[in-house]
Amino acid sequence: MSFLNSTLAIQSAAPSRPSVRQLGANVGAVRIDGKLLLRGNSRFPIQGVTYGPFAPDERGYAFPPVDRIRDDYRSMREAGVNAVRTYHVPPPWLIEAAEEFDVALFVDVAWSKHICFLDSEQAQAEARMAVRQAVEAGRRFHSVFAYSVGNEIPANIVRWHGARRVERFIAELTDVAKQADSEKLVTYANYPSTEFLDLSFLDFAVFNVYLHEREAFHRYLHRLQNLVGDKPLVLGELGMDSLREGEIAQADFLAGHLREAALMGLAGSFVFSWTDDWHTGGYQIEDWAFGLTTQDRSPKPAFHAVREVFESSTASLLPATPRVSVVVCSYNGAATLEQCLESLMRLNYLDYEVIVVDDGSTDHTPEILDRFPTVHAIRQPNRGLSAARNAGLQAATGSIVAYTDADCFVDRDWLVHLIYQLHKTGAAAVGGPNLTPDDGWLAACIAASPGQPTHVLENDQVAEHVPGCNMAFRREVLIAINGFQPQYVKAGDDVDICWRLQQAGYWITFAPGGFVWHHRRQTPRAYLRQQSDYGSAEALLRFQHPERFNQRGEGKWNGVMYGRSLGGLCLGRPMIYHGTFGAGLFQCVYQPRQAHWAMLPSTLEWHAAIALLCLVIPLWPFTGMIAGAMWLLSLLVAGLQSLQAKLAPPHDGLAARLLVMLLCYAQPLVRSWRRQQTRLFTRQRPVEDLPPADAQPTRPAIARREERRYWTEECLDRTQLLDHLISYFDEQRWSRTIDTGWQNWDLEFFCDPWCVVRIATAQEEHGGQKRLIRMRHQVYPSGTLLVLWAVGGLVMTEGSLLRTWSIVGVGAMILIGGAAIFWKGMSRAARAMAIVDSLAVSHGLISCGPAAALSPSCETTSSELPEGEECAAVL
Repeated sequence: MSFLNSTLAIQSAAPSRPSVRQLGANVGAVRIDGKLLLRGNSRFPIQGVTYGPFAPDERGYAFPPVDRIRDDYRSMREAGVNAVRTYHVPPPWLIEAAEEFDVALFVDVAWSKHICFLDSEQAQAEARMAVRQAVEAGRRFHSVFAYSVGNEIPANIVRWHGARRVERFIAELTDVAKQADSEKLVTYANYPSTEFLDLSFLDFAVFNVYLHEREAFHRYLHRLQNLVGDKPLVLGELGMDSLREGEIAQADFLAGHLREAALMGLAGSFVFSWTDDWHTGGYQIEDWAFGLTTQDRSPKPAFHAVREVFESSTASLLPATPRVSVVVCSYNGAATLEQCLESLMRLNYLDYEVIVVDDGSTDHTPEILDRFPTVHAIRQPNRGLSAARNAGLQAATGSIVAYTDADCFVDRDWLVHLIYQLHKTGAAAVGGPNLTPDDGWLAACIAASPGQPTHVLENDQVAEHVPGCNMAFRREVLIAINGFQPQYVKAGDDVDICWRLQQAGYWITFAPGGFVWHHRRQTPRAYLRQQSDYGSAEALLRFQHPERFNQRGEGKWNGVMYGRSLGGLCLGRPMIYHGTFGAGLFQCVYQPRQAHWAMLPSTLEWHAAIALLCLVIPLWPFTGMIAGAMWLLSLLVAGLQSLQAKLAPPHDGLAARLLVMLLCYAQPLVRSWRRQQTRLFTRQRPVEDLPPADAQPTRPAIARREERRYWTEECLDRTQLLDHLISYFDEQRWSRTIDTGWQNWDLEFFCDPWCVVRIATAQEEHGGQKRLIRMRHQVYPSGTLLVLWAVGGLVMTEGSLLRTWSIVGVGAMILIGGAAIFWKGMSRAARAMAIVDSLAVSHGLISCGPAAALSPSCETTSSELPEGEECAAVL
């Protein structure tokens, strides 16, 4: 938006009026609230300006006299400013005036950062003293809300000392500030040239960013938001020189960039600067003019542009506000549902509805829903999470469908940030982070343990996966891919929908400012039960997306997993790109990928090997030592994981680390066991009774392929036949898997838990509307049966080595029993194919009957095929 109209009114000062987003008067200390700031119970979006430095007066203070300060504060309030950043410790009269005008102060502590300070004990001592004295000077004032213990240490100095040493010194200064005043927030003002510094110990992150191009600015804010994670991000400096760029360009620049920062979910911004009166390095600066006002405090167009943004709500800054349907699926979620709905009722968005799908709850969920008459409640029998999400999709009236969970509560600008990113990128879906509320010591330990829901990013704006507790979709896209798949009853639905969207050619973006609070499981037992459900979901996902999993059944991600939750061990050292001669403007760190090979001792397979070694201890006693060493190595890996876990500082300690270690040890075993159990044992046999044995030849096809042929003169397609079969399988709840493009078969189904039938089809064109559809099928033993045979073989082998023939006999009986089960399963498979044959006929095809059995090396030519009339005669 241009502010030409505002420039015409520069000389007509607007009457003083409070900003709708101003800081309330002395209502308590500023504290962290997720990625935002609170003061008292009110949101505190920093709408700030930098102030000074000015030419020092006769007493050495680098600030104007008190009358000028009071006039400046009065004008700042007219502009909607609620915070001021100073580059020197302010004198008492400046702080007192700030309290009078209700302006929050952010104080930089100046020390000799432009020298190699870590090579000088005196320089370090002076820095510590400067921080201590600054904090003690402002300790008794409510208006001072935060200190910066440093500002833009030069990149070449950081490179000279090494990043780790500089990080440790900043941490030491932070500790000095906290000891002097534990109530105030402490940070460090960073900039792009040293963005690689790991300063996660700070209360919030501050970056000085000067990027004139709007899109580059948007991309870099995305990067910074992802770098700081669940910390609030504040722009410490943002400005443009009006001498070189022009006052109108400065106004447009500041308005646009401040809008971008607000819509991106930043905790606030400081505009550089309040006035063109600027003195630094012993000189008055005359050739730069970054101020919102001139040296004599006359407002520039930027003054009015900034005021317009500061006095606008975040939702009013959106370029478009499509109707959004927020869907909450709940099964016995009464404990947290009310908090969830209360947060949704307070959303800062113009056009939305809330739909709650009660999926057969037996707790007090209906009573809670009755207390929210504006909520569209849908009650249905318990059908599982995906079915509930689909019910919400069908009831939705918005063009955007957003999902969160009953154990979440949302930030009031949650939809604003999701919708803005969706609008700006044109993506099909968007997600955001889920943060952990402070639910106590136990919940904090569980939140730091492996396997928590989190987002996976391929780059700063493209997501490979977004968690189901915080995701939104364009409604027409969800409908186009047939919504959620009903087999995911507890988990896995979000992973499946993300992968299917990408397979369909869509892409998912990420809004780091659109966060929700997600209550973690409150006990280790509940946490392990959740991980068990995730393992079951992974097994189902593997059938649908085999290319996304390794041989152990673990998911393979192209992107990087974010969040506090552990995903593996990091054994490598990060690499920092400094640029030639350490002069890069954007110096970044490249973190090593997690060493998944180092996680082998934590796997179920590793522990199965330990168990097998224990079985042969009677034969070879030294294997007990090997098994013990392997188990100790498993504990070592869990211990290293616990040391790398990111625990919330108030709950960190030895007991917390030990608990995280135990959870790190148990989680992969529980998850893997359930994954294998689901994969091997939970396949269902057909619900409908199969035809009797004499209704169809039951000769098993051992290591052979059998073929059926179907003729049509109505141009029926093989994909139509496959769709017909899939519909029947789903209706009868047969367990089936569809080729996702990576297999040489089209469909597989389990006729019982012991045998799987794989079907491949081909289609021949015979002129006009005549087609011959060939269907080849083969029977394979299921994973369950393979495990049974493996156990039998191992028992026989151990019995032979121990020369205990009774054990050999047990192993032989297992093998024979497995063979008998497979023989019966193949006969059942042959009868199941009779159902497939009847389904093909009911679809309008003419069955030509089974062809001669095909060996794997044999092919049948089209010249051997009967004509359509001959097929009809056979029937």
